[in-house]
Amino acid sequence: MSQDQYNELVKSVGQSVIETLTEKGLIAKTPAPASPSEVGEVANDDSTTDQIASVLHRVPAAIGGFPAVWTNLAQLPDRLDRTADGGRSTSAFLGLLALVAVVAYFAEVAIRQFSAPARHYVAQKFVAGGGLWRLAWLWLIDALAFLALLAIVHVALVTMFTAAGVQAQFARRVLGGLVVWRFYLLLVRFYLRPAIPELRLAPISDHSAAKLYRLFGAIVVAGIVAHGVLKIQITPEAIVAVGLAISVVIPSLYALIVIHCQSDIRDWLLGIIDENAGSSSIKAMLAQHWHLIALPVLVVLGLARAYEALSDSGVVAAGVIVTLNVAVGLLLAETLLSFVVKRHRASVLTASDHPEASHAYPFAVRAIRVTILVLAAAILVRTWTVEVLAVIKEENWANFSHAWSTAIITALLAYFAWEAVHFATKRHIGHAPTKTPGQDGESDSAQATASRLETLAPILRVILGITIIIVAGLMILTSLNVNITPIIAGASIFGLAISFGSQSLVRDIVSGVFYLADDAFRVGEYIDCVTAKGTVEGFTMRSIRLRHQNGQIHTIPFGQLGRITNFSRDWSTLKFNLRFTRDTDLEKLRKVTKKVGEAMLEDPELKGDFLEPLKLQGIADIADSAIIMRFKMTVTPIRPTYVQRQGVKRLIAAFKDAGIEFANATVSVQTVESNSHGIVDSAAASAAAKQLN
Repeated sequence: MSQDQYNELVKSVGQSVIETLTEKGLIAKTPAPASPSEVGEVANDDSTTDQIASVLHRVPAAIGGFPAVWTNLAQLPDRLDRTADGGRSTSAFLGLLALVAVVAYFAEVAIRQFSAPARHYVAQKFVAGGGLWRLAWLWLIDALAFLALLAIVHVALVTMFTAAGVQAQFARRVLGGLVVWRFYLLLVRFYLRPAIPELRLAPISDHSAAKLYRLFGAIVVAGIVAHGVLKIQITPEAIVAVGLAISVVIPSLYALIVIHCQSDIRDWLLGIIDENAGSSSIKAMLAQHWHLIALPVLVVLGLARAYEALSDSGVVAAGVIVTLNVAVGLLLAETLLSFVVKRHRASVLTASDHPEASHAYPFAVRAIRVTILVLAAAILVRTWTVEVLAVIKEENWANFSHAWSTAIITALLAYFAWEAVHFATKRHIGHAPTKTPGQDGESDSAQATASRLETLAPILRVILGITIIIVAGLMILTSLNVNITPIIAGASIFGLAISFGSQSLVRDIVSGVFYLADDAFRVGEYIDCVTAKGTVEGFTMRSIRLRHQNGQIHTIPFGQLGRITNFSRDWSTLKFNLRFTRDTDLEKLRKVTKKVGEAMLEDPELKGDFLEPLKLQGIADIADSAIIMRFKMTVTPIRPTYVQRQGVKRLIAAFKDAGIEFANATVSVQTVESNSHGIVDSAAASAAAKQLN
């Protein structure tokens, strides 16, 4: 018998026994359980009416509990007195606690003053053009003072306030509040820097920085004091009264600060928006009216705090507080990233020694920004769906979060992969200038490997992008428990149908792949194929674009290219002829040509074009009135005809200075006497016409 069969047998026997005992009257009948719909209806009615009424009925009792608050505060000195147990009196305890707090505070201040020269030195180096890592050093120097305060507080708690009781609890709350206050001020000081505007991360003025620094410190102190007053209450009515007062006072204080700092925070938000976003973007609009979003959130926080105090349910208030903390964290993270980007842009404008770093910075910033946004969204989703609204139960969240976490991480990795592809191909993708082999212009001495990468980069970006999208999409669907087998089968059949119906398209794509693999042409090169000739301006997966030297553009499918002649690869040998008089001194001609070739090799504008210098190759032909000399030089295929024109220009000037003359196009005509009919001899006329031609 299997386990399931055994369980069914036990269940049937138990039901039989219960039915028998019920019939004999030994046990009472149990009412049938209510259906889920009936339970849901009752729950909904109770949740919308009874709970609200119950909370509102507690308001008068909570207000009436304020006398108990003052009673508990008045009894606090007696509760702190431990003389009856052989401990410290209230005055001795408070004096010792105040001494520890003062020593810890002034220790932090003293170390900050002692480390002021080091901070000033690091700040000077950073302003002078130091790297961003100097900011980390500056923050570590500030953190040393805080660590000293933390060490003193820890030593005091483990040595002076170790006995269990009210005194130890009170000391932990006071000294813990001091640590929290100084830590938050350390964090805010890293962004505001009221005394060092050059190192201020927040894009605000000195007055705004000092005001925000003071107000933030006051907010933290108010929160710590309010939380401390709540924790020292011992009667339930006093705890409810203090909680209700905190729900009104603290959000009201926050609202006053929001109104008072409206323009300062607006300048901060507008300062971290990218310049490319424009003043009319959604980000700019939200930055201009940020207070209209903050004030309703504070109202919700106050209501949630009041509900927590009156009903002992703080999930809504906790959700609002988590949301506010996430919003502040996003602001601080975006401020830091904006400062890094602006610092990087300024360094790129002043020095461009590391172009790879100039591309890597934006890539890293975008990756970090997306990661932070994904983590913030995950925190908010879990807080509101599980803890606040209870849409998903805690036991079901594990499976739900595992599936969606895998999908989100896959999408995030796919985004990183695309950013890596974009980063790797962006610096090799450019708009090649339209030029022919003889175009004038500055010399372009780019390496052949870079030119080939520029040619392949657009195709590689498209192929890798499509691959990343397909692979990431299939992995995301798999993580969400979607069966991808029909999708793959359907895609295979669709691809097979496309391949049969578009044979010419497939032929063009395959031909293009082999042309690129053979490195037959590159962007910017001048080629001649069967159908057209021109400069390669670009191409797609199917065709190539050639610009003719007269301006027209030819778009030719790869399958129709055929034979390709590349005029812009490796080197180009130029040969041209010049006519000189029959009595020209050839040795003198050779020496002058050699000097001109050496001068062109030393010319900074032209020396990068030469592979072999300009030289006199020899006699090409002898005419009736001239001797034809052939000149030769080997140059790079970037601008051969331009170099040739420069060489001819210099040769003409050098020959003129050396007294070497070019042959004239003279025509010798011999006249003959006409016959008796006045007709010129036909043989002589024919010879004269031939000489003229």
